[in-house]
Amino acid sequence: MKFIGRHEELARLRRKLSSDRSESILVYGRRRVGKSELIREAIRGEDCLAVQYVCRKASYEENFSGLARAAAEALGEPFLSFRDLASLLEFLYRRARTQRIVLFIDEYPFLRDGNESVDSEFQIAIDRWQHESRLKVILCGSYMDTMQKIIEGNAPLFGRFSEILKLAPFDYYDAGQFFPNRTNEEKFFLYSVLGGIPFYLLQVRENLTPEENLEELLIPEGSLLENEIRLQLALELSKEENANYVLEKIAAGIGKYSDIAENFPGKSSNAVGHTLEKLLGMDLIEKDSPINAPANKRLQRYVISDALLDLYYSYLFRESTARSVLPAREFYRLKLKERIETEYLPRRFEVAAREFLVRRNREGKMEPPFFRVGRFVWNDRKRHLNGEFDCVTEDEKGLISYECKYRKKPLDMAVVREEEEQARKLGLGFRRFGFFSRSGFFGVDPSIYPSFTLDDMYRAEDEP
Repeated sequence: MKFIGRHEELARLRRKLSSDRSESILVYGRRRVGKSELIREAIRGEDCLAVQYVCRKASYEENFSGLARAAAEALGEPFLSFRDLASLLEFLYRRARTQRIVLFIDEYPFLRDGNESVDSEFQIAIDRWQHESRLKVILCGSYMDTMQKIIEGNAPLFGRFSEILKLAPFDYYDAGQFFPNRTNEEKFFLYSVLGGIPFYLLQVRENLTPEENLEELLIPEGSLLENEIRLQLALELSKEENANYVLEKIAAGIGKYSDIAENFPGKSSNAVGHTLEKLLGMDLIEKDSPINAPANKRLQRYVISDALLDLYYSYLFRESTARSVLPAREFYRLKLKERIETEYLPRRFEVAAREFLVRRNREGKMEPPFFRVGRFVWNDRKRHLNGEFDCVTEDEKGLISYECKYRKKPLDMAVVREEEEQARKLGLGFRRFGFFSRSGFFGVDPSIYPSFTLDDMYRAEDEP
């Protein structure tokens, strides 16, 4: 399969690997997000000798022994041995004065194993050889907490990396490239239920419909993707049940800290905060603040940023009994089909619309470019009403509100007039209105109202 996406990250890595100096690179991100494949793709494009080692959940001695063997084999010197990490690094740095060498250590936290002295060995070697060698050191890992601590201000390796890449899941567009033969609606469905993690997307079987893939991959108890969810939580959280509680609440729309903490198991506010911070660090949830009141903590909420977790905790987590007694197809028909179509996909359509706008903005296709995108809240105190517009951009000229409709019929001028009238009555200063529609438009002038269909969102990047 061809390499998908990550064009900017790949270019940044290749610039470092082809430089005529020593480089130290840190690559981290969630499990299964494609870190190792990105690095291997970057190395494949370079004429160099690569020492590659994947650390295991084992003792430091076992991992060091494996790393030393990998170095000896890559260098073509099978009888070469090293007494410690310092001697191994010194040998590679010396050798790289005359030979292009990349040292790629995957799952670095297993080598480190909570021992900062390992970081110190790398720090000493980097400081000693950075001006005398061309060795490229790449440290990679999935344990978000550990990898983020490596670059904190008081850590030995702080300031030593010439490149730090934190990989995020794919957005809707890059995720769709995994399914070149599917319709845009099928691509959007698969992205909405699986998210942008490459490993999840690669599990989709081409001979099955999107719904059949969901029935196979997630609905049965103990399914592949349910196990992935549980493993991810178990690896970085000491109490999985706390995470389950928090994620289920957020999926139900309970996003304020005080509301999440209510009836929390054990009644411990410390446990609530700890769980939320862990989930934030793992990039499974995020803090969402309205663009017109970013500093107002009362309006801040937690949301699930991962589509698979959103789906799972919204509709599947509490349905273990039904999932155990019903065939997956019947469970989907009875419990999921209508709710996904009427509740879930419209919600994810708003997410994809924001991602589309961000892509266009980065490509220079928004004039003027916006510097903020998110929800906009309003409060009508006279009528005791409040609400929000879900997709609003802010640029140097003001605000544009985008309404997103995931419906089977085209969006017409009645919806446009309704949006304009609501904003007028509330006294909101939107300078323009835009629209996203699953099924196109009827009677809406795109020169007045920026209008985008689902097909527009999946049009190739080099098309206008």
